Amino acid sequence: MTKSLFILVLTGCFLSACVHKDSLPKGIISKNEMQKILWDMIQADQFSKQFLSKDSTKNINLETMKLYDEVFQVYHISKDDFKKSYQFYISRPDIFKVVLDSISAQASRRMKEVYEPAPIKNIKNQKPMPQ
Repeated sequence: MTKSLFILVLTGCFLSACVHKDSLPKGIISKNEMQKILWDMIQADQFSKQFLSKDSTKNINLETMKLYDEVFQVYHISKDDFKKSYQFYISRPDIFKVVLDSISAQASRRMKEVYEPAPIKNIKNQKPMPQ
């Protein structure tokens, strides 16, 4: 009886540990939101590097931080909220990999949209142009 009770308790512990593996602590930005925020921050960083760097009167780091602050405003979070969540995700590479893979897939889709040639329409099915 004691042995079966021990096995039952041990099994319960293992199952409860597995259930909460991917859950996020309170105050941590969700994976989906974090992916969106990081995507926008990457876009802001690229904008700074490609356009603002050409203006010698601008401090690129300061301008990039201003753009990051705008991203935080869009998502209604503070810099501290982002830092706390970012530190959590860095400490959990298994979860952060999912976020980064989503960003990578999004970038691939966008590049494909931009660089893939438009399909050629079938000439047989086109109506003749009026003269």
